[in-house]
This record gives sequence, structure tokens and C-alpha cells, in this order.
Amino acid sequence: MKTNVEKIGGTVDVQSKEGHGTTLRLKIPLTLAIIPALIVMSEGQRFAIPQVSLLELVRLEGAQAKAAVESIHGAPVFRLRESLLPLVQLNRSLGLSNASFTEADAINIVVLEADDRPFGLVVDAVTDTEEIVVKPLGKELKRLSTFAGAAIMGDGKVALILDVLGVAQRANVVSGRRDLEPASEEAAARAPGDDKKALLLFRLRSEATVAIPLSMVTRLEEFPRHALECAGGQKVIQYRGEILPLIDVGALLVDAAPRDDAGDAPLQVVVYSEHGRSVGLVVERILDIIEEPLSIVHKSNRRGVLGAAIIQGRVTEVLDVQGVIRVADPTFFDQSDAA
Repeated sequence: MKTNVEKIGGTVDVQSKEGHGTTLRLKIPLTLAIIPALIVMSEGQRFAIPQVSLLELVRLEGAQAKAAVESIHGAPVFRLRESLLPLVQLNRSLGLSNASFTEADAINIVVLEADDRPFGLVVDAVTDTEEIVVKPLGKELKRLSTFAGAAIMGDGKVALILDVLGVAQRANVVSGRRDLEPASEEAAARAPGDDKKALLLFRLRSEATVAIPLSMVTRLEEFPRHALECAGGQKVIQYRGEILPLIDVGALLVDAAPRDDAGDAPLQVVVYSEHGRSVGLVVERILDIIEEPLSIVHKSNRRGVLGAAIIQGRVTEVLDVQGVIRVADPTFFDQSDAA
């Protein structure tokens, strides 16, 4: 039992006292997916938007709100720095109300990016940013493409997490829609009871899409590039009172040159922890968290890659997380065992 509990990041503490008995304490993490999110309001309801898809926030008031919004073939657009940004009303997209935002005195636009295309999501209000614990939706709600999960907020109420790509596809901002049915005959032949795994999808500089089981993810973080430091010839960053070593996954897998630390874009990092030690895997872009059966159909001889699987109708490489860490730091697991 102790081994299984520790595999998911928990701890087992056993204390015995003669004549009194034995106390067994189990600490189990609520989840292994914690993401920063923007909290917005629409028709009195709260929704969370993963910050990984957030570009900027725009608020228009008074005459500016009336003049800045235009219409092309009946579709509202907003002229943002000489570019036309398609607008999507969250209340209408979710069927909460048919009220038009053009009747409001102020317009709140959350500028998002889906499938490399920006669009503006019109909400009633932007309330806060906070880190949320991702809870998967029940099987009855899995097919709702506009939601990626749910979170229990500080007041005990539930806020649904918006699937930015799903919202954009529902509003026809991007063409096509995410496949909800298996894309191959082999996948279609799977039994309904096949186990599904929660997977984190991310992209490397080579534009390759890579997946890792969410069970191996402790946190998802973004760090400003100016916060990077160097220790022992390795890039590190100060993280929660400790020093977090960083591994450039793209450079390791494709033997590319290390990424340029210059620029304003923050580093997107997948944090892996084991026995009190943590390491950050630097990726190009975190894409999504999904649940699908994981079956490796083509094994790989490349270092750091377990093989390839068909995920959402695309060939996706599955990362060997521990293998990548061993290549970059052969002593990591030895030190973890010692700890």
C-alpha cells in the first residue's frame, strides 16, 4: 500500500506507542493538476479560463464601446491594433441569455487564442486570477465540448472551466471541431469499458505534439524569462522557497540548440515531483488536458520517448518523463531515493 500511495504523490506515516496502539496517517493529494486561471462572470455565473490561452484583457466604456465594435456580415468584430478580432458572447454561446453586449454601457473582452487564432470573448465582468484545482467532469458531461472540467472555489461553489478551443469551434471562430468519436477503425472497435487516462498535451518547438499521463504532473507553471538563473551549469529558477532545476524537453528530444532566454514570452513548465524533489520540464506550449484510452501503437528507440499513440485522431508521441530526467540528471532519482 505504501508504494502505491507514494506513486501518486502521497505519504504514509506510521507511529506506534507501546500500550497505546498505532496511528496511521495517509496524505493523498486532491489532484495533480493545478493551473492558473482567469475568473469571469456571465449572467451571474462564474467561469474559469486557463491562462495558458489568455493574450490580454480589453475594457471599452461609453462612446468608445459603441464605436470600436463593428459588424461584418452580421458578425461582431473589434478592431484591435488595426486587426479585426472576431467577438464571441459567452452568454449566447452557452445559451444563458440572448441579450446583446452592444446594449451595455461597458464591454469586457477577454482576448484568447485557439488553434493559433485570436478571438475576443465578451463577458459581463472579470473578477480575479487564481490557481484552481482541476476536477474532471462526470461521464454524463464528457461530450460537452465547451467545458474542460470544473473547479471548487474558495466559497465552496463550483465554477466550470471553459475549453477555449471548444468555445471557438462552437462559435465558428475556427473551422472544424474537435473529434469526439474515435478517428480510426481500431479505436472505434474499442469496448465502451476501456480505461481512459487523463493526459496532458503540449507542443515542442518542432511543432510536434507530445502527451504525458496527468498522473505524472504535479503542477503547471509559467515563469518570466528574467527570473532564470544558473547553478552548476544548469538553468534553474527559485520556486516555492527551493531551487527548481529546468530541463528543455525540445532541445533534449531533437538535439536542437537550447532555447533563447531572451524575449518577453513566459516559459511554460510542467513540474514533476518525487520523494521531496522536483524538476521542471520546459515546453513550447501547453495545449490541453484530455481523457482518452492510451495505447502505444508504435514503440520508439529515441531517448525520452516511449512511442507513438493515436490521440484525438493525430499521431502523438508519448514522453518518457523519467527517461528524460535521467538523461538530463542521472542522479535525480538516486537523490530522491536517499531523501
